[in-house]
Amino acid sequence: MIKKITKILLILFLFLIIVILYMSIFGVKTNKFNNQITNNIAKINKKINLGLNDVTYLLNPYNFTINIKAKKPQILFEGKKLNIKDIQTNILLKSLVNNQFSVDDLKITTEEIKLNDIIALIRTFQNSPQLFILDSIIKDGFVKANVNINFDKKGNIKEDYKIDGFVKKVNLNMLDQANLQNLNFNFNIDKNTYSLKQINMKLNNIEITSSLIEIEKNKNLFFVNG
Repeated sequence: MIKKITKILLILFLFLIIVILYMSIFGVKTNKFNNQITNNIAKINKKINLGLNDVTYLLNPYNFTINIKAKKPQILFEGKKLNIKDIQTNILLKSLVNNQFSVDDLKITTEEIKLNDIIALIRTFQNSPQLFILDSIIKDGFVKANVNINFDKKGNIKEDYKIDGFVKKVNLNMLDQANLQNLNFNFNIDKNTYSLKQINMKLNNIEITSSLIEIEKNKNLFFVNG
């Protein structure tokens, strides 16, 4: 009798190990929690709607969290549609089981999308005269970015965000006084530092290049090195 119980327990243990390994390596695809995810995004910003298709859930057995990864989702806002490569977030396994999870962090990898559309998206979170002016002078251009952001309990973006990527083929017309064409550069952005690398462009038909420009913010002042 004891041998049978031991054998059953051993089989159950091995089965549990296999399930954990499978969930950790391959995960499981389901749309069961799509509504909860989109509702949590809506709590952060009511102007944004997230369209989800292929969502995978991966288990991290070390800290009992679930990594949620959505491939090729769409961000819909104000009649615009942004095509995204993938969106990821991590939640506690306990909160998923209890169906009470909230989005505390997001990792977004974009496809190449129009720079004006990205500015419009940022303005739904925090509008400013500077963004309005920037949106009005940009005539063309594309951006691809990796965005890492965390949210507080009220759904506000924390100040530890990090953004990197590249901008290409940007054209700006600044009040007909300066015409900037074919601007290309790589960038790294956090709260107080903006690093622009491998910059090349034409300003009023004059070619300009720079290996690095760093902009540091100190209170209301900006210090530029390059």
